[in-house]
Amino acid sequence: MRKLGVSVAVAVILAAVVFGPAFAAVTKEDLRKALQENPDIILDFLRQHNVELLDIVDSGVKAKRDEEKTKRRQAELAKPLTPVVDASRVVVGRPDAPITVVEYSDFLCSFCARGAKTIDQLVAAHPDSVRVVFKHMPGHESSTQAALYYEAILRQDREKAKKFHDLVFASQEEIFKNKEDALKKLARQAGADMTRLAADIKSKELMDRLNADDKEAHEFGFQGTPSYVVNGLSIQGALPIQEFEEVISLTTAKP
Repeated sequence: MRKLGVSVAVAVILAAVVFGPAFAAVTKEDLRKALQENPDIILDFLRQHNVELLDIVDSGVKAKRDEEKTKRRQAELAKPLTPVVDASRVVVGRPDAPITVVEYSDFLCSFCARGAKTIDQLVAAHPDSVRVVFKHMPGHESSTQAALYYEAILRQDREKAKKFHDLVFASQEEIFKNKEDALKKLARQAGADMTRLAADIKSKELMDRLNADDKEAHEFGFQGTPSYVVNGLSIQGALPIQEFEEVISLTTAKP
């Protein structure tokens, strides 16, 4: 998208430079011929106007993204996304809270760590009306193992699961280095029953849950983490809290 935007911007601006007042009557063939005869003009122009060109491209990319977001929002308002929500998997908020945030995440993704902090801010702003279901899109083996630990601890206690969740996101570097040894250490810090955990992480049910989460996310068209479904509308990426507030306003506004 960026390369296409640069090409179009350069072509249009160079045509104006090369042909001056006659620019309105220029054809593609005129422009092609002029640039073939003066190939250095492109590099010279880019060197002299690189900041202006990037501003044009960035503006175009932003406008395109905004347009796509508006179309997606309209489609999802008409037909909301419907993730499976199991009240036993609500890790933050009242299980019956009216605003549901379903988060698809990877414990070893730095953007997911940033997104997790935003979700904490959102819950703090809406303590009685937001509930969070944490789901998984693990990118590699250590992410999958961390997800299994989390789900096993959630079987024991949701506050311990949330503590483990926070510890993992704060310890990504250590997990990359020490892998399961680091996860065991964090599970103990979270107060997990380690004997029960060791049995539960081998459960086929937990792995099936992870696979179902990943499948559901891809069915919604999510390709990366973090991704969210907030009251049926999607948010993709570690976006600021204002994006979540906007979606909440859209989905809770009275007709």
